[in-house]
Amino acid sequence: MELSLQLQQKQVLSQKMQQSVEILQMNALALSEYAKDLAEENPLLEWSEENEPLENRGEKLLQKLEWLEEADEQNRSFYQVEHEQEEQEREDGRFGRKEGQSLREYLLFQINILKIPEDNKKVLRFLAESTAESGWLEKDAMESLIERYQLKQSTAARILAEFQTLDPPGVGARNLRECLLIQLKQKNASALAYKIVETHLDELAKNRLSHMAKALKVSKEELMAALQEIRSCQPKPGSGFQGEGGVEYVIPDILVERKGEELIVSTNNAVMPRLNISHAYVKLLREGANAETEEYIADKLKQAEWALQCISKRESTLQQVAEYIVRYQKEFFLHPHGQLLPLRMADVAEGLEIHESTVSRAAKEKYLQCERGVLPLHDFFSKAMAKTEEEGTVSADSIRERLKTIIAEENKQKPLSDRELTEKLVAEGIQISRRTVAKYREGMGIPGASGRKAY
Repeated sequence: MELSLQLQQKQVLSQKMQQSVEILQMNALALSEYAKDLAEENPLLEWSEENEPLENRGEKLLQKLEWLEEADEQNRSFYQVEHEQEEQEREDGRFGRKEGQSLREYLLFQINILKIPEDNKKVLRFLAESTAESGWLEKDAMESLIERYQLKQSTAARILAEFQTLDPPGVGARNLRECLLIQLKQKNASALAYKIVETHLDELAKNRLSHMAKALKVSKEELMAALQEIRSCQPKPGSGFQGEGGVEYVIPDILVERKGEELIVSTNNAVMPRLNISHAYVKLLREGANAETEEYIADKLKQAEWALQCISKRESTLQQVAEYIVRYQKEFFLHPHGQLLPLRMADVAEGLEIHESTVSRAAKEKYLQCERGVLPLHDFFSKAMAKTEEEGTVSADSIRERLKTIIAEENKQKPLSDRELTEKLVAEGIQISRRTVAKYREGMGIPGASGRKAY
């Protein structure tokens, strides 16, 4: 065995640099939680959520009170309408459903008020807990039910049928066909609608209406009437309910305010607690303390100062990146139908003279709020696609928007094929292949020509 020496250069991030990188990647909410935890761990750091001057808060409070006084009469009318709606809901038997309620909670509420033996309720509760957010039963739910409660197949089927009578219609189905059939039965739909779902669901998904009319030996008018009944059904009965994970709120990290033709960019500090060095500990350090206490305070002071520097650096970097994006994409922010220009992270990094990875970290999981809504910062970076020499390049997002517009304006009796869509884009100067058009169309959830055809 031969021994040899090798020289290698390896870049290793120190603990301080790792902390700086982590803080840069945090969004507003994560940074707020991090700052609070930091203040709890480090006694030299004090935090406060009071970001607004007292006089400003008093002025805003006065404005709210004046608005409430003016709107008092209008509010009374709103309360009256709400009261009438509640009365109507009681009459309809839907008063058990609450806003923000999950599907499982709603199902359990209905089961609890049923006038049936407690043993039956236990089995129904098991099915409720085995229901996915879509409203369909989870896979192998029935097998687990039979095994857990030692039921016969016929008994399990009867209990499932009882569960499927609960609101919303279609809940407890094991597949799309069963889900639609449950709803059609509750609607007293036509026999033709039943038959289409039972035997021609695949053809319906492919929009092969002529083939279906011929196979069922019905006229096109009869077929369209039955399809209208089917389309009134909900494929995912649980879609109108809140998910089990609760509502996730997006807090923008960047605020873009428009004043005439000027765009003002600022970081959102409203949710960020104010961090400060505790003067009491600094005073203790200056006045002199024992060696152990002095060493402890000095160490915590260095940690606190570095954390504040990292947070300040994050804010300035995010501000610079956002200002560059807004300046470059000015047309998008100033005009309601403005399109995004091609922009790479490398372009921003070069313009700001920073590393591309810094731009990537600054944009990660961050959101920007403007007149057009709250948008992920990553959405403002898009690849360039070749266009005519006179007009330069156009972004992939712009091509998707143009493609969506062309499809919306097409004759639905004779929808355009991917080849025809490509020819239209090429005629406008956009050099693009049919394969790319198909990729963009599928990415936007738009079916092919046969799926868009209307009869």
